[in-house]
Amino acid sequence: MQISERAARLLQPETYGNPEEVEDILAQVRKEAPLVWVEPENVRPIWVASLAEDVKFIETNADKFIAAPRPALMTIDQEQKNIELFGRDIGPMDTLVNMDGEHHRSRRLITQQWFAAKNVNTWKDHIDATAKTFIDRMAELQPECDFATDVAFLYPLRIINSMTGLPEELDETILRLTQQNFGGSDDEVANMDEEFMARMASTLMEFQSLFAPIIEDRRTNPRDDLATALANAEIKGEKLPDEEILGYFLIVATAGHDTTSATTAGGLLELIRHPEQLQLLKDRPELIPNAVEEFFRWVAPVKHFFRTATEDVDIRGKTIRKGESVAVMYASACRDEAVFEDPYSFNVERKPNSHLAFGTGPHLCLGLHLARLEISRFMELLLPRLDSIELNGDPAFTEAAFVTGLKSLPIKFSMR
Repeated sequence: MQISERAARLLQPETYGNPEEVEDILAQVRKEAPLVWVEPENVRPIWVASLAEDVKFIETNADKFIAAPRPALMTIDQEQKNIELFGRDIGPMDTLVNMDGEHHRSRRLITQQWFAAKNVNTWKDHIDATAKTFIDRMAELQPECDFATDVAFLYPLRIINSMTGLPEELDETILRLTQQNFGGSDDEVANMDEEFMARMASTLMEFQSLFAPIIEDRRTNPRDDLATALANAEIKGEKLPDEEILGYFLIVATAGHDTTSATTAGGLLELIRHPEQLQLLKDRPELIPNAVEEFFRWVAPVKHFFRTATEDVDIRGKTIRKGESVAVMYASACRDEAVFEDPYSFNVERKPNSHLAFGTGPHLCLGLHLARLEISRFMELLLPRLDSIELNGDPAFTEAAFVTGLKSLPIKFSMR
């Protein structure tokens, strides 16, 4: 199989059900064709950039590479269905991920203070209380549970919904819609009684119907929560259009927990696989924040973003033509041999750890401080109570190529 054909598999959802295959492909691509033109099945042709140096260059040169109009993987069938239903290929709502320039900066500022380190730290007591609730729930489930579905999926979801001001009774609905949005290509995640295209469209419309009344309520009855800030957002004295506000709700409600869930579950899996690393953290809990960075590097839950060239750009002796898109592979950058010593070694003491799991440039993850604090506090509270832990079956990974991770992590454990 030619290297371009192997690289094309990085843009096929089913590949990510087998992390070993993904790692094998990425290692070969970095070595043999770090910038390669691919023509995936049912996806418009695109460049794949796999080295950290190139990912950084593309992401930080936002005048040369923009998020619009193609921010992430979408099949040709999806694009055509969106045009049919919504009149444009990207779908009904704009979100921060497909905005550029001043338009993006002004919208990002609406919530930037909410996710700044200073404000996130004011939520520490609430985060601790939420973590303790789920750790207690885990203790009640012993000697076994599915850590992914019983704990990891729900813990950061409750926190972001608390910040947004959404009641706990909406958690399961938002979790289901998030999983269908990011993992809709996986039949075990999505509704089996709907075809893929129909369920993707229905997911977006259900998000709209869920958030529209919340927006209306916060305009009539403002509160001190993120939902109020979004519903009443203004740019230069003008209120945001409803479709932009809905798009903002969508990105906060999904990305605000899904990547953290994947990293929490993936990090614990590696601690189970490396019991000496787990013991090290129990003996030296001051290492946990450092370990969390290794969790993010290892899991890299956002596998890629797409960027489109605004002009001809030469990289590694090849020319990305104006209008052509390139997939920046964060998952590959996090294993780049030129950046990390022994990159396939899981090491909670790794330092420095200049991973790109949060991206870089203008689209650097808005919630990175919250994600770090959530996982750090969870591990700091869990590990002292954990007496033993092992796998209780095979872990399973979602077949999705954009944002993905474990969908099941069966464990057997004892805890105080």
